[in-house]
Amino acid sequence: MRPTRPVSTFGVLILAWSGLPSMAQADATGPLETLVVTISREALPEDRTVAPVVALDREVLDLRQASQLDDLLRGLAGVTAEGGPRQAALQPNIRGLGEGRVVMRLDGARQNMNIRHRGQSFIDPALLRRVEIWRGPASTLHGSGAIGGVVSLHTLDPEDLVAPGRELGGRATLGYHDNGDQRFGAATVAARRGDLGLLASVSRRRAGDFRAGDGDTIDFTGSDVLGTLGKVTWQERDTQRVTLTWLGFDDQAESLLTADRPTGVNIDRRVRQQTGSLRYEFRPAASALRDLDLTVYRTDLTLDERLRTTGDRQENQLETTGLDLANGSDWQIGRIHHRITWGTEFYRDRQRGTENGLPREGFASASQHTLGMFLQDRVSFDGSFELVAGLRYDRIRQQADRAGAEDNRLGRLSTQLALEWPLSDALRAYAGRAEAFRAPALRELYIGGQHFPGNQYLPNPDLRAERARNLELGLVYARRDLWHPGDALQLRASGFRNTVEDFIEQVVQATTTRFENVEDARVRGLELELRYRTPRSQWLAAAAVQRGDDRGSGLPLESIPADSLSLEGALRQADDAWLVGARATLVRAQRRVPEGPFTIDATPGYALFDLFLRWTLASGTTLHAGVDNVLDADYRAHLTQLSGRGRGLRLQLQHPF
Repeated sequence: MRPTRPVSTFGVLILAWSGLPSMAQADATGPLETLVVTISREALPEDRTVAPVVALDREVLDLRQASQLDDLLRGLAGVTAEGGPRQAALQPNIRGLGEGRVVMRLDGARQNMNIRHRGQSFIDPALLRRVEIWRGPASTLHGSGAIGGVVSLHTLDPEDLVAPGRELGGRATLGYHDNGDQRFGAATVAARRGDLGLLASVSRRRAGDFRAGDGDTIDFTGSDVLGTLGKVTWQERDTQRVTLTWLGFDDQAESLLTADRPTGVNIDRRVRQQTGSLRYEFRPAASALRDLDLTVYRTDLTLDERLRTTGDRQENQLETTGLDLANGSDWQIGRIHHRITWGTEFYRDRQRGTENGLPREGFASASQHTLGMFLQDRVSFDGSFELVAGLRYDRIRQQADRAGAEDNRLGRLSTQLALEWPLSDALRAYAGRAEAFRAPALRELYIGGQHFPGNQYLPNPDLRAERARNLELGLVYARRDLWHPGDALQLRASGFRNTVEDFIEQVVQATTTRFENVEDARVRGLELELRYRTPRSQWLAAAAVQRGDDRGSGLPLESIPADSLSLEGALRQADDAWLVGARATLVRAQRRVPEGPFTIDATPGYALFDLFLRWTLASGTTLHAGVDNVLDADYRAHLTQLSGRGRGLRLQLQHPF
């Protein structure tokens, strides 16, 4: 690898505070107004939630020409994707916590797959309308697994493509990425008549192996993805809405059995995921007590893996069936307003693993039943102070299908308390304490069989749930007409300390491997986000500094990303016919890693520079163009063992009809 200059933590903070662009929405496009998010189970501006939340809309995703999870998460403070750039291995990491410690939802359906060296959920970003990300523990609203945070994905609606006053609409998209010779095409058709809406969408991406900055090919990074989306909506004015959604994903590619490693057993892998959901929303305008949101869903995810040397076939399958119900009520008592959100969530996970048609101990047949009940009260005192108090109780039963296996039962209470108060008309401060937990994954409890030659997995049915306690302080600043008429500045700065007890790790010894509760872990960090916009420009950035340690041994945690600073700037024409901009990602070297034969090596610092362009023709056709990694830097992001992608030209042509 060519050496790259490390970026110091001090330099990151100086640059961020020197007035260079910062970020809140993570891209140089989109309206200035703060987006409304629903990840908090109520519709709120993204800067008024009890934890830092960021939303990415369709315009942002198009400008990025996003093709997989790491494109969605790049440039966000405290958020990254680990395991890449192979699509089959990508998982979200929020504030140094990944591998099942981030809840992912797709149109409300939980995505619970948890196998080391594999991805958690799969979707083509072309089918998404928005992405919402919650940073920090969120078990009071989202239950087990929300120790690091939550990623909520929302697919396209008919209203996104059918213009007001019309009954039909759609768009066709063609794209190309020269790094990997990726070709992309998508077509979406939508219709609305009266209360009824219909949408159908299909996308196809075919790519070869990517090239790294040193010119070498990154083996087994190619893919052949087919994405499909079907949706039916029924809307009765603004009172009731029913949405029926079916979403498919199919990826066939040559890969490695351990998809996030540079070497290993060569396989043919097919990833298939289908998610179906039925959502009912009831929001009568005349009632302050009913704001109902009910979702029933099922997700089937299958990893079909065939060893090319022997022809042996392994299949790992997870079925998740669930129901999610939430209701909001508003109460006014004098000058005090209460927004009470309550509900229940039930889901069942059932996993099955086979090898050549026979049961496989590495993904032993097992099931988990989870029932959660939650209550949250957002109290506003005369429009000034705001207090949020929440609690949730989850009851979980886990059982292996093998003879003689005993149930593993646990119950957990999660609480949250946050206070926000104004310091001036433009500046607000907030402080909060939140608890979260993660139940042991079925694979961690019941795994068996061979890990690698000479080493056997041992099940551990006595694993305890991980428990997290997070303390957070922050400032939010928002002001318009600050230096010029029509400009606006938004700033969020936050600091946190998250302590995780009974942290679960895979412990590898000479002849055995099993998952164990190790010493407590502690992650602490600082995040800075800023967005400044004028009528002709927008400047964005994000800075994050994180540290994590095993409190018992004093060793650093392996899962902590390097310190980073992301900068963006863009200029636009007054009528928004064109936009041109640049992005810089500065990452410090990460040398705080534990030593061991199975840990990720330290990574040097690096700097990436990107260019992007959007040009809209009079016909409505839009051209997106971009150059990633302009200087063709050779680098490896921490939390991955593969080199990052070298310079690449992206082109995308989108035509509405």
